[in-house]
Amino acid sequence: MEKLKTSRRHSQSRLGGLALFCGLAALWLVLQAERMRLGIAWEDAYHHWLVAATIAQTGADTDPLTGGRNGWLPLYHWLAAAVLSGAGWHNLRALEWFSAALTLLTGGLLTWRWGPLWAALFLFNPITVLNGSLSVSEPLATLLVVAGILCWEHGRAPFYALTGGVFWSLGALCDRGSWPLVFLAAVWQLWWGDRVRAVGLLPLLALGTGLVLTRRDLTRTADWAAIDQGGLAWFDRLGQLAAFSWQPLALLLVLAYAGTLLYWRQLSDLTRLLALLCTGYLTVIFVLVGSGGLTGSSRYYLVLVALLTMLAASWAWASRSIAPVLGGLVCVALVLSSRQYLDLWPRWVILNRPSVEAGRWLARQAQQGFLLTDSPVIAYHSTWPTNRISGSAATGGTLPIQTSYVTVIPDRRYERVYPLLGRYPSLLDGNTPPGWLRAWSDTDWTVRYGAKPVEVFKIGHH
Repeated sequence: MEKLKTSRRHSQSRLGGLALFCGLAALWLVLQAERMRLGIAWEDAYHHWLVAATIAQTGADTDPLTGGRNGWLPLYHWLAAAVLSGAGWHNLRALEWFSAALTLLTGGLLTWRWGPLWAALFLFNPITVLNGSLSVSEPLATLLVVAGILCWEHGRAPFYALTGGVFWSLGALCDRGSWPLVFLAAVWQLWWGDRVRAVGLLPLLALGTGLVLTRRDLTRTADWAAIDQGGLAWFDRLGQLAAFSWQPLALLLVLAYAGTLLYWRQLSDLTRLLALLCTGYLTVIFVLVGSGGLTGSSRYYLVLVALLTMLAASWAWASRSIAPVLGGLVCVALVLSSRQYLDLWPRWVILNRPSVEAGRWLARQAQQGFLLTDSPVIAYHSTWPTNRISGSAATGGTLPIQTSYVTVIPDRRYERVYPLLGRYPSLLDGNTPPGWLRAWSDTDWTVRYGAKPVEVFKIGHH
């Protein structure tokens, strides 16, 4: 009888937690709807859409702008292409809601294991609010990492070990940003896996496969980092990183690590793995950003926020009296920070304005021939079919036959990544190559604050 009462209380607690999570999810979706209404600030969200739309339209897993994969892995793009196949190839909003669903599923897993408070700690972090519904690979990678950890938490039974290894392997084929985590987790599994040590090889094999798939494009990340952070010393790069991330991460870091250190001897091996993963990931981010090999985009922190939340929740079981109070206070602070960061979002979105306007101008023109552009923002807003779009990195700077329009970003910083500027250097001096007609240009006020200037040329003969 006592066992039956305990089971009923447990079920009622689970149902109450689920109901509370549904309320939190509804509030979070309101924030995401507001973020979507304000627009997209970063080009990568458009670029991932372009690759997925190309798969949906042509079946070719190729980035039209680079001719390769742009250093990205295939798993997210194929799932996104499936979404676009049903919702329409130009439906970027469908991809945003798809990512939102993935992020909510991650929150649901946290609720199922630890309760809605910890899901709220993840969902209402400013980093999650800004990135949880973007059409990028990080929401999917975060879900896979969390699912893998929860499987391994069940113990070393072959089924759970194998399932967790599969999730981590899929993570290795989803996002390069998860590779340090995959490597550490695979080594841990091989070291502690006992009879199922071979499961740790699955993520390592998937990581090797991902390295082969993206080896040709790995340098592009460093090239973009050099452009975005050109002329900055290492301490300036880290200063910029800290200026953006201290508010979303500081309280969560304190909550996760303070309790972990205090209750270290009482923690399970898996909780110690979480501490290792968080520490290793933070170290990799700081080293790469400080050395100029990475820009330090906030979306890289999405999986870290999930891991820190899990770490805080794990030690909280050792002290159920104080941890919920601290978690609640941190959650309130993060909700307030999220609103503040969301208010800053339009200042970043506005920097896309020249490219957005150029794309909308192209959308009003006859879509005949080919559009040569290096901007995924222009590619999206032009509404041109993906099989009529190409980038100068894919063509080596030459113009495909029947090219009708060329968009140019006349900025010397981009010569390394846009071969068109190297082939037609006169564009950087404001001159028009023979056979080209300047059809549209925008020297918008946002250029002074970091927006890329855009010019559109109509091609007669070349």
